[in-house]
Amino acid sequence: MSVLEKSALIVDIVAESPDAATLTSIANRLGLPRSSIHRHLSELVRLGLLLRVGSSTYATGPRLARWAQVAGTVGHIVKVAEPVMARLRDVVGESVHLYVRQRDARVCVAAVEGNYELRHFTEVGKPLPLSVGASGKLLLAFASSAMQEHELRRIAVHPLTPRAPTVEELRAQLSEIVTTDWSTSFGEREEGLAAAAVPVRNHDGDVLAALSVSGPSARLTAERLNSLCAQIQQAGREVSRAIGWNRGPGESAQL
Repeated sequence: MSVLEKSALIVDIVAESPDAATLTSIANRLGLPRSSIHRHLSELVRLGLLLRVGSSTYATGPRLARWAQVAGTVGHIVKVAEPVMARLRDVVGESVHLYVRQRDARVCVAAVEGNYELRHFTEVGKPLPLSVGASGKLLLAFASSAMQEHELRRIAVHPLTPRAPTVEELRAQLSEIVTTDWSTSFGEREEGLAAAAVPVRNHDGDVLAALSVSGPSARLTAERLNSLCAQIQQAGREVSRAIGWNRGPGESAQL
């Protein structure tokens, strides 16, 4: 059994215990020496995954609670977003993806494939950069100024692709995205790929995710994306309302 497997089993035992778990009970459950379990417990406490509540008693820690909260939030967004994404795909014919930011990357958390034989598709769980692509730029636009400056410094030294925006271009685009709630890209991350993205907001108006439509740039021209803007933004607002955001006056309730 690997070190990681042992640690995962220990966390499982503590999380599933109706009361705080003891060193002895964990060792007995796993059939391992107390000294070995104690070393694992000490490291898990140091990492914030477990909390020591007595001389040899343990409960789940604050980091584990934060992970559970994040996972629950993302899971809820995906659940309410998928039907909206499917309807949007049926309207536009192209693939629809949902991304969230994780530190300095965006990760696909839901995807609905387009209707065309030639289509773009990103695997769920795949991390992608923030500074290129419609969804990445949208999430970066609503990130902290420190995160934005971090990305701007990084691309100043190492541009990600030949068609990636320059520092000056990206800075201007981020400002415009905040104003318009609309982000587009044409071949920035991948040649021949075009995309547009809109925000998904929570009850406080914070941007939690980016909803995007993507496909070959031969079909998704700038004119085509602009013509779809209202429908894509409406889909983003529909998901936002479902997780607590209050829509503005005069907005329709469903795509």
